[in-house]
Amino acid sequence: MRILLIANYRQGVGGISGQVEILQKKLREEDHSVDVFNTKGSVLSRLMLARRLRKLGGNYDVFHIHCCSNWGFLPAVIGIRVGKRLKKRIVLTYHGGGGEAFFDKHPRLVHRYLTRTDVNIVLSGFLSKVFEKHQLPYVVIPNIIELDSSRFRERNPLCPCFISIRSHESLYNIPCILRAFQHVQQTVPEASLILVGDGSQHEQLVQKAETMDLQHVVFTGRVENKEIYNYLDQADIMLSAPKVDNMPVSLIEAMNAGLLVIASRVGGVPYMIEDGVNGLLFESDNDIELAEKMRWAVGHPVDSDSMTRQAFQSVKKYSWEQIRVSLLSAYNNRN
Repeated sequence: MRILLIANYRQGVGGISGQVEILQKKLREEDHSVDVFNTKGSVLSRLMLARRLRKLGGNYDVFHIHCCSNWGFLPAVIGIRVGKRLKKRIVLTYHGGGGEAFFDKHPRLVHRYLTRTDVNIVLSGFLSKVFEKHQLPYVVIPNIIELDSSRFRERNPLCPCFISIRSHESLYNIPCILRAFQHVQQTVPEASLILVGDGSQHEQLVQKAETMDLQHVVFTGRVENKEIYNYLDQADIMLSAPKVDNMPVSLIEAMNAGLLVIASRVGGVPYMIEDGVNGLLFESDNDIELAEKMRWAVGHPVDSDSMTRQAFQSVKKYSWEQIRVSLLSAYNNRN
């Protein structure tokens, strides 16, 4: 097949871009012709997107659009309009935990476009409920991760070495992690924290950590996606505290590498992590509870080890081998 992946794309980062890269690689390995049409750019360049896509799109059988909320919905608008005009098969994957608020705020816009696709893909049971609420058709196909069992490392003994791999934007609530870490460091002074990521709040977060007089905190800045496992190998426990989330690949990568995941109970995360079984959950923005979970994990290494092993087994469902049949069926009109 000839497949065009349409997305706000930035090379070497995670999120939607990371999924686009993995998908392109896996499909090309099966001898499909796959290219990326990037909708990211300046306002002026975006005005020309439809024209560019009309000119290019005739060479493909399938438009696979990757979109999310707000400006992230632009690939859907451009891709669906042009795809319908060119009579292409349109498959759309909706990413991001902000879908519910966006759909509620713009129901006509969402309905206008997401009823014109051939297949809508959602990543988790969380977004499936949003689509059902708005009477939109969907299939559930989770994110893909390139699994490598050699990345798994036993944490024995489990050390108070924490890591966060999320963008430094308000949505991801890094201040909650800093507050919780401050609580932990009062009783576990040797605890360390690695904050991987960049964003509009980066400098503010660095200053906040200094003002809080936190010790053993490292801000790495932006890291290439291919380097993520090198950073995961330096830590024992993954922290994630967003206020809204869907199906973060960073948590799957951490589970694959043998880290215990402690994450906020929001969006699609409870569909990935069962509290006390393959990870730990806490209420959103509750730094006191997060700190308690962090201290508990370090103080109960046997239980933590059991959860990390269960998590490692659970990530197999995100492999290409498990997902490819469903995805190729979406492309081939066999749903």
